[in-house]
Amino acid sequence: MTSGIELALLPRVMAVLRSIGRNIPRFIQHPGRALRLLSRRMLPVRAMLGDPLAYHTVGSWTFGRLPRVDITQAFPRIEEAEIVLVKPLGGDAETSVTPHEMAVLCAIVRSTGAKRILEIGTFDGRTALNLAANAPADGLVTTVDLPADWNRGLALKVPHHAMNATSVLPSGLKYRDTPYAPRVRQVYGDSAALDWSALGVPFDMVFIDGCHSYDYVMSDTLRALGSVRQGGLVIWHDYGMIEDVSRVVDETASRIQVRAIRSTSLAVGFVS
Repeated sequence: MTSGIELALLPRVMAVLRSIGRNIPRFIQHPGRALRLLSRRMLPVRAMLGDPLAYHTVGSWTFGRLPRVDITQAFPRIEEAEIVLVKPLGGDAETSVTPHEMAVLCAIVRSTGAKRILEIGTFDGRTALNLAANAPADGLVTTVDLPADWNRGLALKVPHHAMNATSVLPSGLKYRDTPYAPRVRQVYGDSAALDWSALGVPFDMVFIDGCHSYDYVMSDTLRALGSVRQGGLVIWHDYGMIEDVSRVVDETASRIQVRAIRSTSLAVGFVS
């Protein structure tokens, strides 16, 4: 039985085969060079060891059953969106939203006109800053993170390997003291314990990038689905990279349409 990923890869496989076919004469003339190119590009170990972004791109295919699609397939005409990127560089390439992912998120906000946005997982505030910069002037980004005086207690049990609480104190440093700060509302608390109805529902978009354990991602997802307006979006970070996140997204794809965005670890759910 053919999976969705296998079907999605067929055009790319055919393109590679056509490229190989066109280059057979050169392969015959220079077989040694051809083998070196193929071995290094098909097994990019050196790139993954030396370039965190290359590692992130390859890593985004580790888990998840959804076919990866180009952002223009998920959002027709999104390439026409004019976006603003503010302080997009300098994040941890292995864990933070990458500059390309940031551009994709900003383009989604700009093209859909999302005004009421909820982010789970503030970290340094870089994503909240850019979401606010691309939302309409009367938009508001509500971003949730654990408080500075967090006592290490959590509403849900989290396996040690999935504990990703950050040590950036205070959270949201990147959006503070910027012209967009008034468009960001910081909320402190455990996303599994907070009353989401008090956060400003319904939202146009919810971005989930908090605790990556299965129970927390599922809790955030179920709450997001109940807090987003009809026609709104739920977006997950780390799809394909982290197994628990990928499991939740794959399971959610049986309830709503979800598109995994190629060259990113973003998955977008369309709430109808």
